[in-house]
Amino acid sequence: MPFKLATSHLSLRQLRAFVAVAQESSMTRAATRLHLTPSALSMLIRSMEDDLGMRMFERTTRRMVLTDAGKQFLPTVEQVFLQLDSGIANLQQSQRLKASQLRVAASPLLASALFPKVIASFRAQHPQVTVVLMDAPIDSLPDLVRRGEVDMAVCTANSDVADLSSHLLYVDKLMLTCHIDHPLAQAREVSWQSLVDEPLILMRHGSGLRSLVDKTISKWCKHLQPAYEVSQVATALGLVAEGEGVSILPSYAISRAQAATQALSIATVALVGPVVEREIVALIPATAEPSVAVDALIEHFKKHAGKY
Repeated sequence: MPFKLATSHLSLRQLRAFVAVAQESSMTRAATRLHLTPSALSMLIRSMEDDLGMRMFERTTRRMVLTDAGKQFLPTVEQVFLQLDSGIANLQQSQRLKASQLRVAASPLLASALFPKVIASFRAQHPQVTVVLMDAPIDSLPDLVRRGEVDMAVCTANSDVADLSSHLLYVDKLMLTCHIDHPLAQAREVSWQSLVDEPLILMRHGSGLRSLVDKTISKWCKHLQPAYEVSQVATALGLVAEGEGVSILPSYAISRAQAATQALSIATVALVGPVVEREIVALIPATAEPSVAVDALIEHFKKHAGKY
C-alpha cells in the first residue's frame, strides 16, 4: 500500500481494534473480545490502514502479524489507552469523593504529631473531602470503629482487633533524644542497656509507648524509676532541651514536636540492642468494603507519612 498523508483523525474504535488484533494475533479472538463481528472488525482495521496510508498487519491463513510499521505504532497506542484509562479512573474516583465526609480517630500522639501534615496534604489533593479528626485514648479506638462512630482509626498495631480489618500504614522506630552536650549525643547508636542509669523522661503509664519502653528495658531493669513522667511529647523534649534527662520517643513525634521546642539543643540517636519498631495501622470494619474516601486516605498515608 503506497504511503499517503492521513487526511482524517483516527477514531478510538479504530485504535482499540488495532490493539486488540495486535495482542490477540487473531481477527476472530479480537472480535470476540470487542463484542464485534469479524467483518466489522476487519472494516475498522482496513479503514485505519487507509487513513494512515500503510499496512499495520500481514494477513496469513492462521494469524494476523504486525508489520514493521505496526510494531512501531503499537507501543504508542497502548500508552495512549493506559493514560486514557488512568485519567478516566481518576475522574471517576474524584466524582465519588465529591462532597464526602471522612471521620478519623487517632491516639493523641499520632493526632498531634503526624496527622496534621498528612491531612493537610490529603486535603490539598481532595479539597472536596471533609476530614473530621478525633483524638482519643488508644484503648478506645477499636470500639469507635466497631460502633460506627468513625470510618477509620489509626493507632499502633494491636493483637486484640481480630474482628477488624487492619492495614499497615507506616513503620516507625523508637529513638533516643538527649541534650547536645550529653555524652551520648555524639554516638551513632546507643544500646537500651546503657540507659538504665540515665535520668529518663518517659510518657505516663497507660500509653502504648510507655508500655513498649517498659517491656523493652525490663530485661535490664525490673523496677524502672524515671526522672519525669509526662503526658506530652513537647513536654518531654522541653525537659531534654534543658538537660533534665534523656527520653525515648518515636521518630515521627520527635521531628514534629521539635519545631515547637529548642530543637537546636536536642540530639537524636538510634537505639539498638534491640531496634524497636512500631507498626502504625489503620483499623476499619471487616464486614464492609471501605469507602472511596477511606481507601484514598490509606493510600495517601502510605505514600506520604514517611516524609514527615
